[in-house]
Amino acid sequence: MNSKLIEADIDDVETVAKALDEAGVVVVPGFLDPAVVHRTAEECIRLFRQTPSWAHHEEYSLGQSVRMERADIDESQFPSVAAVLSGEPLERVVERVFGRGYIFSRTVYAIQDVVGSRTRVQQLHYDKMRHLKAFVYLSDVGPSNGPFHCVPGSHLLTRELEEENRSRRIVPTDDDARELPDDLADNVVPVTAEAGTLILFDSDIAHHAGIVTSGERLAIRSLSFGSYRREQWYRTDGTPEIAP
Repeated sequence: MNSKLIEADIDDVETVAKALDEAGVVVVPGFLDPAVVHRTAEECIRLFRQTPSWAHHEEYSLGQSVRMERADIDESQFPSVAAVLSGEPLERVVERVFGRGYIFSRTVYAIQDVVGSRTRVQQLHYDKMRHLKAFVYLSDVGPSNGPFHCVPGSHLLTRELEEENRSRRIVPTDDDARELPDDLADNVVPVTAEAGTLILFDSDIAHHAGIVTSGERLAIRSLSFGSYRREQWYRTDGTPEIAP
C-alpha cells in the first residue's frame, strides 16, 4: 500500500479525481477559511443543543452526532451547515468520480467526539455501500484528539472483495466489512490537520474513526453516491436492505 497522503486544491478536479482513483483519499488544506470554520462550528454546536425536527440525533456513547438530509436543512437558520459541503467545486469532483446520475451531498452529519466517545466505526472497516465522503475538520486535529485513520490504496482490495455482491446489488453485513487482511492495520495512516481541512475519501478504503485521548474534535461530513444508490439493494439473506 502507498502510505503517502496526497494534497490537492479542490478546484484541480483532475488531480483530486486521480488521487481518489489511485489512493482512495485526498487532503485539501484550507478548504474553509477561519471565518467560515467559526460560523460552521457555532451552527453545529447549536444543532447539538437545539436539534430541529428535520435533524436526528444518533446513538453515541459520549459526544454528539446529528444526521440530516441536505435538502431538509433550514438555510435561514443554519446557512453555513447548508453551504459548506454543497459548493460547485466539490460537486464537480463528485460528478467526475461517479458520472451521470450522481447524488451530491445527500446526507450531512455534524459530529463532536470527546474523550470516551466509543462507536463501532473506530474499528478498521470499509463502508457497506460505496460513497464519496467529504469530511471537514472544524477544530485543529492532532494525534490525541481523534484524527481520521485510513489505509491509502486499500479501496482497490475492497472492490475485489465486493465485486460479486455489487453485481447482484447485495449489501455486506457489518461483520463482512470488517473481514480484512491482518497486515492492513500495519499501514494505517492518521490524518492530522488544521481546522478547515477537507478530507475526501472513497468509502471503499479501509478506515476507522479516531479515538480522542485528550481534548475533543468537531467535524462535519457529507455523503455522495453514484446512480446505483437509486436502485433497490438487498441483504445477504435476500431481504430488502436499502430502498431508493
